[in-house]
Amino acid sequence: MSFILAGDVGATKVLLQAFHQGESRLFAEKRYLSADFFSLTLLVQHFQNEFNLPSFATACFGVPGPVVGRQVQLTNLPWMIRADELEQTCQIGRVEIINDFYAAALGVDELTDSDLICLQTGEYDHSGNRLVVGAGSGLGVAPVKNCQNEFIPQPSEGGHMDFAPLNEHQVKILSWLHQKWSHVSYERLLSGEGLETLYFFYNIQSHGHGKKTITAVQIYQEAMNGEKIACQTLDTFVQVYGAFIGNAALIWEAKAGIFIAGGIAPKIKDWILKPLFMEAFLSKGRMRKVVEKLPIYLVMNERVGLLGAMQYAHKIKVDQ
Repeated sequence: MSFILAGDVGATKVLLQAFHQGESRLFAEKRYLSADFFSLTLLVQHFQNEFNLPSFATACFGVPGPVVGRQVQLTNLPWMIRADELEQTCQIGRVEIINDFYAAALGVDELTDSDLICLQTGEYDHSGNRLVVGAGSGLGVAPVKNCQNEFIPQPSEGGHMDFAPLNEHQVKILSWLHQKWSHVSYERLLSGEGLETLYFFYNIQSHGHGKKTITAVQIYQEAMNGEKIACQTLDTFVQVYGAFIGNAALIWEAKAGIFIAGGIAPKIKDWILKPLFMEAFLSKGRMRKVVEKLPIYLVMNERVGLLGAMQYAHKIKVDQ
């Protein structure tokens, strides 16, 4: 029996899934912490040993970073992933590496209505393009071209565009961040680490010192309990998030839908659904009428990247 492997690789966690080749039957699935392994090769070998999977026909991994040829240096994790090494060491017939948001964009086709929350109905155009955006350990962006009703993701590192403040308050945040980084991208704010950075900033503003030990999950929990600094943090986060997605939508007009994926948005759904997010998205001056027409969906299924990687893995031909 031959198997197919798919992986959704992140700076925090890695999801692996093995299917029987030629079938839609799941054989094995496991979530691992990225920090527990020195490389993806070692992680895959551990998965093989755990589930008695000596070899795979094909494999596809969605990874956070710019893929160059058949390898990638991950952006927020000290791993160099090489497809040839994985093939040889893990006994895989063919390995393909794709950007994690390329994978998420493919996974959108696998979603059901229950996986989505509509934030703006817009004016859906079945012949239009898509845009997939998402904050997690980093900030991913995937423009998706509609080619005769087939949605084809395009490579992008749009999350590393320069952060553009919306008001004087955000100018102060940018100035403060410039003390640490010469280049301040949107990812510095729109990520799990970005949430913690914003919270640290607001603590300094309020108390003259930062609270370094609090995590993104704890920040959200405190915000839900009404803690002032946590609420300020979430307000700024969703405002910057909405503005960024609006900017991306002006570059890539997604009449077939903007899909907000990533690990953070589903977890802070209550804040995304507040008016502040959509107000920032729509605040585009003379171009407001353009972004008002775009359908926007919040993706609640955090496995969308894994779904896309598995879809890709099924289509790989070993004789390439």
